Amino acid sequence: MRSRVLIYFVTLLATIALINTPVPRIVVSAVLTPEAGEAVARSLTSITKDLVLVLLISLYFEWVRTREQGELLRGIDRKLELMQEDARTASAPAIRKLVLDTTPPEELVRTALDRHIPHSADKSSFVSMLLSASRPHHDVSVTLRVDRVEEGVLHVSSRYELMMPRGPVMVAATSSPVHAAALASSSPELFEVVTLPRSTPFEEAVRIFGERLECYVEPTQGAVRRAHFRKVPSSALRKHISLPIGMVPSDVSLFIADLSQESTEMVHVRHYYRWTQTIGEHFLFWSAGRPMFVRTITMDLRELVQGNQREVFVQPFLDTVDSLVLDAKDGHLMLRLDRWLVRGQGVVAIW
Repeated sequence: MRSRVLIYFVTLLATIALINTPVPRIVVSAVLTPEAGEAVARSLTSITKDLVLVLLISLYFEWVRTREQGELLRGIDRKLELMQEDARTASAPAIRKLVLDTTPPEELVRTALDRHIPHSADKSSFVSMLLSASRPHHDVSVTLRVDRVEEGVLHVSSRYELMMPRGPVMVAATSSPVHAAALASSSPELFEVVTLPRSTPFEEAVRIFGERLECYVEPTQGAVRRAHFRKVPSSALRKHISLPIGMVPSDVSLFIADLSQESTEMVHVRHYYRWTQTIGEHFLFWSAGRPMFVRTITMDLRELVQGNQREVFVQPFLDTVDSLVLDAKDGHLMLRLDRWLVRGQGVVAIW
């Protein structure tokens, strides 16, 4: 860059010097006529003024550019010195925090798994459990209760209490367990996916399910109020959820309660669901469908134990609870957890 600037100024000065000598007049006079040589000499006199002006302007801009470059280089030197000083004085915790804050969560989990299970090629299944696409639920309390037993039929109710971000509560119902699992994976925005009994025609089962669907909001101030669910028409289903391949709108029913207008960011919700099953099914279970912080899990089967002389065993599938089958002699068991669960963890009652 400097060599090109130097050549430019040398050439400009040489041109000014050349046109102010008799050489141009002599050359033109020899080639053409003396009168032409005199005319060229007079015109070059005015050109000299223009070239001097160009020279002065060029010198000014070169001076400004050199000054700005000098200031820029001095600024870079100062920043480098500050960075070197920060590097010398930075503590290990500060550097670690900087690294953690700038690394994507998926990469952090995979890095930890690489150290914990280095010989396993598949880490995606662990990552999907910890970093689920479904929004996590907070302060969850779950209760499963057998309300009564009539002629070999159990009338069961569940209570699901939690804190969740305000927004729509969407509950889907289908008649196929396979469809339910696929729907939960393809539409993580769903609050719950329920499998309805096949013994009842689907439309009738959906109607009964909608009548029994209950959800209550407990605001920080004011009385508890019931959230109203509306059934989404089949034609509008794809506006709210993504159907898996192989499913059509007639395979699923969707109910929505809008909680997006709540005054607080986190909403305290109590969700109730009731169903029936035969006593011959011999089990009742609950499992987490997403990451959630669970306070308590309660299994209340006293109506089954005391009224029908059934012996009930409860098996939790939780890391911090003894894996042995727990005997709930009176049919009532409450597990206090206060810990996070991932999808698939839960508890089953067998009789």
